[in-house]
Amino acid sequence: MASAKILLAGGGEETKAALHKAFAGDGISIDLAHAPSADDALTELVSQKFQLCVIRGISDHPEFAISVCSGAREAGVRVPIIILMDIASRQSENEYLNAGALAAMPWDGSQDAMLRNFVRLTVILRQSEENLRKTNDRLVQEMLTIQDERERAESINGQYVELAENYAIAKEELEKLNQEKNKFFSIIAHDLRSPFTALLGFTTLLAQRVDTMEPAKVKEYAETINDSATRVFKLLENLLEWSRLQMDRIEHKPVDFPLGDIAGKTIDIFEPVVRDKDLTLRESGSAPHVFADPHMVDAVIRNLVNNAIKFTPRGGAITITYDVTPTNFVRVDITDTGVGMTPEIANKIFTLSDNITTQGTDGEKGTGLGLLLCKELVERNGGHIEVDSLPNKGSTFRFTLPLEAPAQDIQDAPSATA
Repeated sequence: MASAKILLAGGGEETKAALHKAFAGDGISIDLAHAPSADDALTELVSQKFQLCVIRGISDHPEFAISVCSGAREAGVRVPIIILMDIASRQSENEYLNAGALAAMPWDGSQDAMLRNFVRLTVILRQSEENLRKTNDRLVQEMLTIQDERERAESINGQYVELAENYAIAKEELEKLNQEKNKFFSIIAHDLRSPFTALLGFTTLLAQRVDTMEPAKVKEYAETINDSATRVFKLLENLLEWSRLQMDRIEHKPVDFPLGDIAGKTIDIFEPVVRDKDLTLRESGSAPHVFADPHMVDAVIRNLVNNAIKFTPRGGAITITYDVTPTNFVRVDITDTGVGMTPEIANKIFTLSDNITTQGTDGEKGTGLGLLLCKELVERNGGHIEVDSLPNKGSTFRFTLPLEAPAQDIQDAPSATA
């Protein structure tokens, strides 16, 4: 059974009874604490842990609810607060929201479903917030542990002068990893916050107004919620893939296979999107066999073609071109007629030094990690990736793959058709 610890500020026995009645037989157990005065309410909020604070707002005395909201905000209390107003008033509602309330709504004790849904959503979100905070605490502890190890290594360095050069290299690499980890966390915070904001906002609106909303508006909100959830899923998917690469948990299985099969599959997958956006997606040149991991190459081509579609306006063209270099590599160029980018941005898109994420020409959302994955995957297969681009002229993402296995591996190399 779900449970929620709720603080009721103001109101009386009638309000307490109405709240208990709203959750009777609903599968939600509520632990209701009552604070009759503003000072009592703030003391409870600061000293105890609540999932939700409900304030009974009285139109003749709005300063009670305002003082609790503003006092909680000043004290750094992050408990969501809703105001149950006795009379519908847009002015009072705005005053409550400006003071720090999450929501303010007229309530006469009969809107049980709306209150239940709001509390249920709050319990779920508070649990998610608690899980995220625990994860963050663990990561901070890991970073502190790394910092302690670095300081310990610095103290030992004076005793082992002969290892100074190796230590200097290790220290530089560690600092770089720490910087990348910090930036990596900031990307997570930025890209997770945006879709979660939409999720919270629209689910709150649905919880509050679903009984009076038109079906078309409910559908619109549901589509927005689905889009936000999809963005979160894609971000987590990329994060998991990136972390597995960093920990060497993705097995590299290079084989000899026809590159054209991968590109053809990608073209087939994106054909509906290309048609809907009135784009042209084609191949140029003959795709040879390569010696690489086909699953990794598939992920690279899909990411790069998806980016090209995202940043190419309607009526544009995307071309996949193949060429063989004198050094026995296959070069793949994915060229678009899209919006392009400045040289400054082009120099940063394959690193974690800056969070380079933008919207596509039709407002498509990105996670900011796709190109990092491409770089990792190409380099795992012995290749190199780069970009040539100019604003409003389009971009060419170019990567290379070996034509055949290194000499020492040829005898034991598996075949894609074996």
